[in-house]
Amino acid sequence: MVAADDIVRSLGIEPGQSVAAVGGGGKTSLLTAIAREFHAQSGKPAILTTTTKIFAPLPEEEIHLALGDAATLSKNLRSYMDACGVSWFARRREGKSPVPGRESERRMKLSGFMPSEIARFTLGNALTLIEADGARRLPIKASGPGEPVLPENIDAVLGVVGLDALGAPLSEAHVFRPDALGRICGLEAGEEITAESVGKLSTHPDGLFHKVDDGARKWIVINKADLGTSLEKLEKTAYTIWELAGKPCGPADGILFTSCKNNECEVILRIMPDA
Repeated sequence: MVAADDIVRSLGIEPGQSVAAVGGGGKTSLLTAIAREFHAQSGKPAILTTTTKIFAPLPEEEIHLALGDAATLSKNLRSYMDACGVSWFARRREGKSPVPGRESERRMKLSGFMPSEIARFTLGNALTLIEADGARRLPIKASGPGEPVLPENIDAVLGVVGLDALGAPLSEAHVFRPDALGRICGLEAGEEITAESVGKLSTHPDGLFHKVDDGARKWIVINKADLGTSLEKLEKTAYTIWELAGKPCGPADGILFTSCKNNECEVILRIMPDA
């Protein structure tokens, strides 16, 4: 067990690598925080993009947005990123959509790129961060047909689960595709989602790391770890998940418990084999 640290060092992220996020809600905030921290620490650019659809960054987030086809955007990529430092890349605006959980609020959606196009945004000194599926802002999900949409040669994949999923019932109010999650985790409708459920989701062939290459590092990221839960309880949850999903028994190289607020990400707890 390792206590609080920054997200970039915890993940062992280096320039030239690519990192994808899959799973439950919070991926956009997590990747944006990683990008900002990487750039602040290294002075090198961080490129944020997606193979799905995302909400456009808000003006108060003060982050650059570049729109266009992949070929055009890539032509002046180095000079643009050297000037901007951190930027979201997307294909085009898709119109405004209701924000899940806040249906009275509407925000602009952006469409992303094909996995084969992501390689155009690779720079030797940059970090490339990819949001590879959606979850309608729900804390836990089961992948649907064709998900996640991952480029080849990803260095690390972050499988995201919200801490608020634990203790919640298996229902559409808390789970994206509850029937599929129930099949994967062995839960009936209305039954409580537990740490064991997250462990099973992380190890199942159709679960959190579905379609992820064997060579990619796999991290389980439990976000919203600031929800009034004691460190002792977080540790118990972490080791329950690790016993099922951690190497060598499972696919996970490590588990992070994080809190993402105000464009920053704090690592509250880290579990990995040598910790």
